[in-house]
Amino acid sequence: HTSALASDLPPVFVVPFGVDTDLFSPAAGRRQQETLVIGTVKALAPIYGIDILINAFAMVVQAGRYKVRLRIVGGGAQLGELQGLARRLRVADHVDFVGAVPHALVPMELRGMDIFVALSRSESFGVAVIEASACGLPVVVSDVGGLPEVVEYGTSGFVVPAEDAQAAAAKLEELLASSELRQRMGAAGRANVQDCYRWSHCVDRQLAVLQQVIDKRKRA
Repeated sequence: HTSALASDLPPVFVVPFGVDTDLFSPAAGRRQQETLVIGTVKALAPIYGIDILINAFAMVVQAGRYKVRLRIVGGGAQLGELQGLARRLRVADHVDFVGAVPHALVPMELRGMDIFVALSRSESFGVAVIEASACGLPVVVSDVGGLPEVVEYGTSGFVVPAEDAQAAAAKLEELLASSELRQRMGAAGRANVQDCYRWSHCVDRQLAVLQQVIDKRKRA
């Protein structure tokens, strides 16, 4: 997009954010709990679509096929509004509003989830999704910003239309129905992060770009 807007610029290099895949790693053993946990780690702001997630979750609860909980990790000004939405949809007893946690505790939170969801209305880059994938979680994301770039559709997770709670609910049901699918997608997601977004790999790419610029200026 930058090159299209400013064609006179020199070549543009894109180096993604990196993730520490030693810190963000799957739980030691497979979760055996009867109740499956759908979760997200996002600030409670309209841009991140937590209300869409709660609506999708309510559809899953109302369908009654699975025992589920929704775990929302993050703080923000929308807390009261979202708690009210959960009450109106009669799922408040199934939703845990954890609040904000230090980044060092995010891997522990992710390991307590079975499915990660990010239904943002706008997003620059899906760092939270990459962190979830690094922890071996299948993901469901909206088709905005950088989210579709970090999810291999049908392999590491699903991409659904923005603002479409019903589409999100359908994909959640698909994942809830199969522990094998969750495990396979989670493993594929972690492999993708290790190949493309591992911290050391991204640092090496950044250093290579900087060295290329330095060498070019020396030759000029």
